[in-house]
Amino acid sequence: MLRHAAIRNRHRMSNHAEMMPGLKLILFMAGTVDVRFDGRPMPLASERPTALLVHLREAATFERHALAGTHEFSLTLTLSPAWLQTSPETARLLDDLPHLGLRQWQPSAGLLTLARTQLSTPRAADDFSTRLRREGLALTMAGEGLVPLLRTSDRDSRETRQQRRLWDFIEGGSGDTKTLTEIAGHLNMSVSTLQRLSQQRYGMPLQRHLRQRRLDAANRALQDSHVSVSEAAELAGYNDATNFATAFRRTFGITPRQARERQR
Repeated sequence: MLRHAAIRNRHRMSNHAEMMPGLKLILFMAGTVDVRFDGRPMPLASERPTALLVHLREAATFERHALAGTHEFSLTLTLSPAWLQTSPETARLLDDLPHLGLRQWQPSAGLLTLARTQLSTPRAADDFSTRLRREGLALTMAGEGLVPLLRTSDRDSRETRQQRRLWDFIEGGSGDTKTLTEIAGHLNMSVSTLQRLSQQRYGMPLQRHLRQRRLDAANRALQDSHVSVSEAAELAGYNDATNFATAFRRTFGITPRQARERQR
C-alpha cells in the first residue's frame, strides 16, 4: 500500500493509530513533522529528501505531531509480511531486522522525480495512467529500498554491522545523554572506532552530531511553546543560557526566544 501525504497544517495536529506488522519504506521529501512508532522518533530531515526503512515486527502505535503553519510531503510504502514471505530473499529480512529496526536507503534522481510527480497529482485522480504511475512508483521504491538491504544481508561486513548498530543506537535516542566512552562501551567498540564510524556515517565527529540532535530537539520544544528558553537550554545539554543562545543562533539563524515566539 502506498500512502501519499501532501499536507499543509493550518492548525496544530496530532494523530494516533495502530499500525500492523510489515516493512515501511518512507520517502520524506520536505516538511516538518514529528513521526514516532511506539514512541521512537523517525529521523526525518526537513532540508533534503530522507529515505528510511522501518520494520514493525509486531503491531505498533503510530504518532504524528505537526505544528500550525508547517507542511509535509512524503510517500510511505507498506510491505506486508505475507507479501515479503512470497520470496525466500525478502522473507529473510523479517528475521534479520529487529522490531523498529531502522535503515537508511538512497533514492535515485529518477525516483525523486517520480515522487514529485505523484505528490503533485490530486489524490482523487484514479484514471488508468495515474494508477499505472502509482504502481510503477511503488515498484521502484521497493526495488531501491530492498535490493541494497538484500545484498548486505548476504555480504555483511563487520564494519557495516558496526555502522548499523551505531545508527540504531544514536537515531533511537539512546545516546543523547551519554558520553562517548559510555556509547563506545555499550556498542563494544573503542572510542577511536566510534569516531571513525561517525565520520563515515554522518560526515562529522559524533559529539557534533549529538549536539546537533539536542539542538534540534530544543528547537522543536521551543516551537511547541511548552518550554522556556532556560528549559530548552537544559534539554540541549547547556548549563549556560548564553552559550546555548550562541549555538542556537549559529545553527538556526534566529535566537531561541524568536523560535519560541514564532508559534504564539
